[in-house]
Amino acid sequence: MQLLTHFLELRAGFEHGIEHEPQPITLEELAERLYCSTRNVKILLKKMTEQNWISWKPGRGRGNISELTFLVSSEDMISKQAMALANRGDYLGTIELIHQLGKGEALQDSFIEWLFSFFGYRAIEHEERFKDTLRVPVYKWLVTLDPAHSFFAFDFHLVSQIFDTLIRYNPQTKVIEPHLAHYWEISEDGLYYTFYLRKGVLFHHGREMTAHDVSYTLSRLKKLGESATQGWITESIEAITVLNRSAVAIELSQPNVLFLQQLAHTSMAIVPEEICRDNESIFGRMPIGTGPFRLERHDDYICKLRAFDSYFGVRPHMDLIEIWLLPSDLQEATPSWDKVQVFRGQSNSSKPVGVIDKESEWHQIEQTIMFCSLLTFNRNKSGPQSHPNFRKAVDLVIDRELMIEELGGFREAPAHSFIPTMEPLVKSRTDKVEAKRLLDEMGYSGETLHMYVYRNNNDDAMWICQQCAQIGIPIEITIRSESDMTQMATIDEADLIFYHICMESNYDLHIIQTLKQSNSYVRAHLNAERLAWVDVQMEEILSNPSLDERIVCLHELIAELQAEKSFLFVLHRSQQTTYQDSIKGVTINDLGWIDFREIWFTPSV
Repeated sequence: MQLLTHFLELRAGFEHGIEHEPQPITLEELAERLYCSTRNVKILLKKMTEQNWISWKPGRGRGNISELTFLVSSEDMISKQAMALANRGDYLGTIELIHQLGKGEALQDSFIEWLFSFFGYRAIEHEERFKDTLRVPVYKWLVTLDPAHSFFAFDFHLVSQIFDTLIRYNPQTKVIEPHLAHYWEISEDGLYYTFYLRKGVLFHHGREMTAHDVSYTLSRLKKLGESATQGWITESIEAITVLNRSAVAIELSQPNVLFLQQLAHTSMAIVPEEICRDNESIFGRMPIGTGPFRLERHDDYICKLRAFDSYFGVRPHMDLIEIWLLPSDLQEATPSWDKVQVFRGQSNSSKPVGVIDKESEWHQIEQTIMFCSLLTFNRNKSGPQSHPNFRKAVDLVIDRELMIEELGGFREAPAHSFIPTMEPLVKSRTDKVEAKRLLDEMGYSGETLHMYVYRNNNDDAMWICQQCAQIGIPIEITIRSESDMTQMATIDEADLIFYHICMESNYDLHIIQTLKQSNSYVRAHLNAERLAWVDVQMEEILSNPSLDERIVCLHELIAELQAEKSFLFVLHRSQQTTYQDSIKGVTINDLGWIDFREIWFTPSV
């Protein structure tokens, strides 16, 4: 590996495409480029020549010109070395090489084809039996696997594979179902809940889950408060009482008709008290739950989930899930992969998601998962964005239909509300003349604003900035990491934030979360007056037992925020999933991912 590193460092000092063309250079120049002595350079050149990587023709006499000829390209070397490591089972070495040495290199098409044939389903022989393994590539990594701090859809999806909640919400039947708790009782006044736990449910480290873990989990969230992503859910909890090892009582300070649905949220997953309490700083990286998969490995490149054989529910069909983080540069060079990546790779055939032809064994699902892109304005920060005229002007300059036409892809429809089927709250229109008039009226003098995004939103954000520039609004895009974008300090710095929200089927609860979650961009960018008003409205909504009336109230609340353009709806996006006949049990959840516990494969013929 060290010799390969020296070769790549040496090759980087020459122009692209000069393989097999002699390059004049002296030993002294090579020593300077490789930061070593001429003696060591001679040793390195000899080893590279023996590997047939280069040809070296030394000049006669000290300081005379020699000739160096590269016989292989950097791309070819990286590809071959990565393949060799993978074939030896050194998967970490493979992906480290792709990241560290392949950064910025245009990897060969043959390597890209090999790499993606490496993903998908494999039946791997291990200890005299076959392990069904699914390898999945992703281009953005996990931020945290701690349920209390999970923020992004990908994190939540994996958290739901590792952890369980007391109860579950069935989006098809809209019914709360037993899970870790097999039964519960609610007092007539709706303030007292008693949950009876299943016995014999094990955490991944082998200890039985008890009512003390439930009490710790909820108490921890309440203590974390606004520092937890969904800490607001515990605001109405007055007291938690462990009745015995298998029963826990929760007392509320006021009625909350959505309390059961809130307990079913992934952020309320039950954690083991002693493990989380004693290792809280690393719990988000190596968590322990009771879920169908246990986390076996989680580093900067690979996340490995293994089926939990002692799971109290139905054991997953897949034995092992490997999730690989690939460099974002590869996303441009490879076939189109969206949030769901499942295909079966074989030695003589590979079929990445997004590549569709007439072969009968491939099926394609295209559906509208409730993705909606939003643009928020920081009304807590001084600047043009705090003025209603400015926010209205930006809305008037964003032509949603033109944006879809020019950018294409999975951009499906202009957004006028959180979900496409909802009656538009405020219909958008485009009027650049009116936009300029509003800016002149407020006395806008062309101050530069800063729009924060995380990587996936660049194309949309750049397009919006270009449109704003046409009416004299300069906006600079600042790309921050997913981890940074969960932090209040980062959110408070931004003038605007553009992002995608993934709507869950439990619509009223999800809208409430968007307005109550502490680091929700919509909530964080409201000023103090509006925030107080929202919280008063929320208390009334959470005590209203009628779903229809709750949705009407939420509709009116959002409409008022829209009237003053506190945030803008931009686009709805669709999602495409492709899979082979051999993949069974394909269901897509609210987060746009396939549930790993449900899929299985028929054997190859």
